[in-house]
Amino acid sequence: MISSKFKAGLYAVPNIPLIKAGDDIAQIIYKCAKEDKFGFENRDIVVVTHKIVSKAENACVKLSEITPSVYAKELAEKTGRDPRLCQVYVNESKEILGINGRHIVTRHRLGFVGTGAGVDTSNMGILDEEIVCLLPRDPDASARKIRSKLKELSGKELAVIICDTYGNEYRKHSINFAVGIAGIHPYPIGDTVDLYDRPKKSSTAQVDEIAAAAGMMMGQANERIPVVVVRGVEYKVGKDVSIKDILT
Repeated sequence: MISSKFKAGLYAVPNIPLIKAGDDIAQIIYKCAKEDKFGFENRDIVVVTHKIVSKAENACVKLSEITPSVYAKELAEKTGRDPRLCQVYVNESKEILGINGRHIVTRHRLGFVGTGAGVDTSNMGILDEEIVCLLPRDPDASARKIRSKLKELSGKELAVIICDTYGNEYRKHSINFAVGIAGIHPYPIGDTVDLYDRPKKSSTAQVDEIAAAAGMMMGQANERIPVVVVRGVEYKVGKDVSIKDILT
C-alpha cells in the first residue's frame, strides 16, 4: 500500500477481472481502484502488464492454426519446445539470435531482445485448445489510449507504462521491462555531481526500473495483480515519446 507518512510507494489495484477481447482496460482499472477507495494523484505512474492489454486487443494466436516451418521444427528439436510455438517466435521476431538451453533468444519485431519474442503461454485459459498471447501490435499506442482515458476519468496527470517479463542470454531468470510508454520520458538525463563534487552526467533506463519495481508485486503465477500504481518517483514528463527511444 501507499505509505501515508512518505506519500510514496506501490499500490496493487485489486480485483481486476479476467480480461476478454474488447474490454476497456482504463475503465476497469479506474473502477477497481475506486471501489478500493484509492484516489489517483498527479504524477502517479500506472504500470500495466502487457497480458491484459493484449487480451483486450485480442493479440492472441491459436496454436492449432499454426503450421511450423522446417526452421521452426529445427528450433523445436534443439530446445524441446512445441514446433508451433517456435513458429510463433519466428513470426514475432526480426531475427533469431541464438539458443540458450531451452530458450530461444530473439529480436522482437519491435526491437526488444530477450527470450521467446514476448510470446506468453501462461494464464491464457487453455481449455480445448492452446492459445498464446503476443505483445500488443503497438504498445506505445496502447499506453497512450489507457493514459488518455485514465486522465479523463480521474482528472489527474498520469503516466502509463506497459510491461513484460523478459529473460536474456547473459543472466538466469527474468525481470520486468517497459514495452510501451505514455507521458513519461524513458531515460531522463541530468547534469549532477558525485560525492566528491565531480561532474557527472547520469542517464538511466528509468521506465525499466519502474517496471521492475512494479513486477515485484505483480508476480508471475496466480497472483492476479496485473496493475500497479507507482507514486513518489520523480520523472520527466514526456510528450511524443516512444519505447523505441530506449532501444539500440
